[in-house]
Amino acid sequence: MPHSVTKTVRREFSPTPETVGEARTFVKDTLQHWEVQRSADEIVLLTSELVTNAVVHAKTTLELTVSLIGSDVEVVVADRVPHQALPKAGPLRVVLSSDEDSRGGLGLALAEAIADTWGVSYSRDDKAVWFRISTQERTKETARSSLSPPRSIRSHPRSSPPEPWARLDALLSARLSPSELLERIVEHVRVVLGGDAAYIALATADHTEWEMAAAVGLSAGPWRPFRSRIEETFPAATPEARPMINDDLMIASAHRGVLAAAGMRSLVTAPLSVDGRITGLIGVASRRVRHFGKNAARRLQEAADRIALTVERARLAQVEIHRRAALSFLAEANDLLSGTLDEQMTAALAAQLSTSRLGHWCVVHTVDELGTHQLAFAMHRDENVTDILRDLVTALMPEERRDPGPLWPVEKVVAAGLGDELSLELAQGPGISLPLTAYGRILGRITIGRDVGEDFPKEDVDLAADLAQRVSSAMENARLYSAQTSMSEALQRSLLPAQEKQPVVPGVDYAVFYQPAGERTVVGGDFYDLFATDGRWCFAIGDVCGTGPEAAAVTGLARHTLRALAREGFSPAHIMHRLNFAILEESLTIRFLTMLYGEMTPIGPNAERGMRIRLVSAGHPLPLRLNRHGEVTTLATSQPLLGAFEDVEFFTETVEVEPGDVLLAVTDGVTERRNGDEMLGDEGLVEIFSRCSGLTAQAVISRIGRELEAFAPGGHTDDTAMLVLRFLEPRPAEQQERMLLGG
Repeated sequence: MPHSVTKTVRREFSPTPETVGEARTFVKDTLQHWEVQRSADEIVLLTSELVTNAVVHAKTTLELTVSLIGSDVEVVVADRVPHQALPKAGPLRVVLSSDEDSRGGLGLALAEAIADTWGVSYSRDDKAVWFRISTQERTKETARSSLSPPRSIRSHPRSSPPEPWARLDALLSARLSPSELLERIVEHVRVVLGGDAAYIALATADHTEWEMAAAVGLSAGPWRPFRSRIEETFPAATPEARPMINDDLMIASAHRGVLAAAGMRSLVTAPLSVDGRITGLIGVASRRVRHFGKNAARRLQEAADRIALTVERARLAQVEIHRRAALSFLAEANDLLSGTLDEQMTAALAAQLSTSRLGHWCVVHTVDELGTHQLAFAMHRDENVTDILRDLVTALMPEERRDPGPLWPVEKVVAAGLGDELSLELAQGPGISLPLTAYGRILGRITIGRDVGEDFPKEDVDLAADLAQRVSSAMENARLYSAQTSMSEALQRSLLPAQEKQPVVPGVDYAVFYQPAGERTVVGGDFYDLFATDGRWCFAIGDVCGTGPEAAAVTGLARHTLRALAREGFSPAHIMHRLNFAILEESLTIRFLTMLYGEMTPIGPNAERGMRIRLVSAGHPLPLRLNRHGEVTTLATSQPLLGAFEDVEFFTETVEVEPGDVLLAVTDGVTERRNGDEMLGDEGLVEIFSRCSGLTAQAVISRIGRELEAFAPGGHTDDTAMLVLRFLEPRPAEQQERMLLGG
């Protein structure tokens, strides 16, 4: 063909992702029209790289000029930003980053490797990168004399283009992310072998699946990696350590997958082997039958051998990144799940964690005491779809599924009256439904789903299984805590008098208060009681040493023994003596008990002159009396505590209280309230109580509670019990009614 006449074509392109393919087609068609065959693949490849750089970095309208000058082809790629510097050319290492600032330079590196001469020129309006490649065999001197770059500011002559696979070295040493590296490799291999499509498949971490990691020519839109069965990736049922040719995919039972769907008819593949182990496969496909021969297979294996080690290193680095990300995710899940002991909150956290990392939606079911699954929480990344998801899983409980796949048959969803588009998409997307088990008992189910067309790789399935184990443990802990709390609260209630059964004491306004320590699962050791018997009204307040079941046993023994003996008419001293003996008789680890016990008898028909109280304070903080003048004094004498000594004597003390007096009895949880090193003590309680004149019994309790919280906020580390008896002054019936109505 004549090469003496110069031919030139020119075309402008917009800076869009489609421009690279359009420019490649433009150059390829031009070279075919000019009947240029030798070096055509190299010219198309280098043009593709330079246009890619212009689209990514310049982001302006670009002009592509192709010229035939003698036997040389010159390509010029010009953009509209002359002030923007070009990326540096030269071999750089592969990096695990997708940051655009780290990309670039590959086009110039390939120009260095492929072109006979290349250069960059700047003008006031544009910046141009150009290269020339000879289309015939020449000597070094001929090449230099025939080349006269039109507007270069530097040029790099080469004697002749290297072999096509030698140019892979520029790709392998370029500063590219693993995904971009694979994309450039498959494009280069496709061009060199003259195929219509190319792909690289890599083994997963456990070598049980293969991932189509990069491809060109197999889909109309952007390529998205996906997992495939081995027969959709390899020409045979098992990978072989040699190149293979498949002359007609349509009659090969092993190939009904993505290649056949893209219209490919023939295929050549070569394994990527590292240390005798097949780690991946590179393939080139064509729409023509019997397109590849033995020479193509040999050349492809040479390329596979060049890239195998670099690709494997990049893959292993990505695997390590994913492994660390998974460990970080599980550590975060542990922290969040261990921070709650509520089953409903555990289910909500499990769903939120799953949708943040593993799927587009998540549903958690729990199993009740009858073995029935109940929906605990449902969540979709799109809040507008959450209600639809909830309706779907309420109507159709998903079956247990450990391998990703559709969770509901379409006909079953339609039959349930949920045939809308979103419900069908939820049903057809890949998902898994894993049981939540702990100690061999099924606690529920966690179901995770993804959108239609999304892949659900085995690594994510394994990660979901690890998360399910942690959710199971957290849910079991929550259930145990709930059961323990319910049992403790029920036991605690049984040790205190029922509110509805508290007696009416003539001439006395009384109030009681009990607050256990912060731990809800532990039964407290403090208690109080108030009951009537044979014209007397008895009250008691006590404190058992310790907490838990042992303390509850002592409390129960004390309350029931106390009531039984009081109804028999025994004196307070005799009751304490018998109670002390009963505690000593029991084989209890915890048996020490302090108690204030008293019996009230009205003075006068309606207690208009007060009350006579017979009492014993067995090792308990002494009760305080506040008179109508605001003066606080102690009542009774401290006697030995119960359960400590066998040979001990108790005596009954008798005191009379007048109308207007207020009696306060507390446990040591009040006086020993601490704020750092400072303790409230008896003096602090006396000071607070002295300011309670004129208050009702309940108001006294409220005032002391507020003062305690102000003294030591949140400092109730011990059980606290209080009993207030306010002895009323006699009033006319009308006056009393007006005061009650007026508050």
